[in-house]
Amino acid sequence: MFCEKCGTKLSDTAEFCTNCGAHISSSKGEQKETSKKIVDDEIQLHVKPTYKFGYMALPSLITYAALIIIMGIIFGTADSMIGIVVTVILFLILSLILGIQVTINKKQYENYTYDFYKTKVIYKDSFLNVSEKEVKYKYIREVTMRQSFIQRYFNLGNIILFTNAETGLGNGIFIRNISDVGEIYKKVKEITNV
Repeated sequence: MFCEKCGTKLSDTAEFCTNCGAHISSSKGEQKETSKKIVDDEIQLHVKPTYKFGYMALPSLITYAALIIIMGIIFGTADSMIGIVVTVILFLILSLILGIQVTINKKQYENYTYDFYKTKVIYKDSFLNVSEKEVKYKYIREVTMRQSFIQRYFNLGNIILFTNAETGLGNGIFIRNISDVGEIYKKVKEITNV
C-alpha cells in the first residue's frame, strides 16, 4: 500500500503515513477503489529515444582528436617518424574504441521503450541490463522538459517524470534524447494529466 499524499510505501495495516503523517484511507475505501479497476492494456503513447550519431559521438570525437594532436606534438618533436607512427597507431586504437562505443550505444537506444497507458507508464530496457519500471500517474507530481544547447541543434530533448516519493536518482522516469520533444512533452502532459 502507498500513501495517497506522498507516495511512500507503507504496510497494509498502516493508519498513518510514516513519512508525511497523512491519514490512510480505510480498507473499505480500498475495496471500492479496486472494484472500479480500469482495463489498462492499450498503449496510448509509445516513446523511444532517438540515436543521432553526431550528438552521441561528438564528445568522444573531440576528446580523441585532442589526444591524437597532443600525442603527435609530443612524439613529433623528438623524431618526426616516431611521431607519425605513434599518431597513426593512436588513431587506429581510438577509432576502434569509438566504433565499439557507437555500436553499444546504438543497440542500447534501440532497446529503450516508454509505453504510456491510461493509468501508468512502463519503462523497459532489454539490452545489457534488463530492467523494467512502472509508475502510476497518480504518483507523478511533475513533468518537465529540458533541452541543452547542443540538443536543440540536433532537435533532441529530455522529459522527466518526477514521482511523489522522490528521494534520489532511482525514482521517477528520465526519458533521454527524444526527437520533437516539444510535441511529445505536450502528449505526455495530456496523458498523465499532471
